[in-house]
Amino acid sequence: MSNTPTTHDHHLPYAEDDLGEVDGASFSQSAAPDGRSVRVTGTCPRCHGSTGTEFRRGNPGTGTKGLFDRLSGRSGGTARSEPEPEPLHGEVHFCECGHGHPSIPAEVRFVGCGASWRIAP
Repeated sequence: MSNTPTTHDHHLPYAEDDLGEVDGASFSQSAAPDGRSVRVTGTCPRCHGSTGTEFRRGNPGTGTKGLFDRLSGRSGGTARSEPEPEPLHGEVHFCECGHGHPSIPAEVRFVGCGASWRIAP
């Protein structure tokens, strides 16, 4: 039997903690109703809070990588046929449990415990 808490640890202090690759058993992804984004939901592996992030299609990573070139026709005359990575396994995820953990800085981008991770395929 594991000693890992199964409920949200609200008292865990905020810390920017890269957890590396984690098991994806508690995560899932689904298409948004508009078809323009994908929602990844699950449980933060650090604070065990419910977390979810919406990723817009066409914007893998942190920006619009390649999107401007495709829209403006600047692809060098060749169309990209590379498939877009699926957010579940192709993105870095951040705790977005929505709880202001103790010691959370006022200027944080994601309200949560500060953890980040990738989900193992």
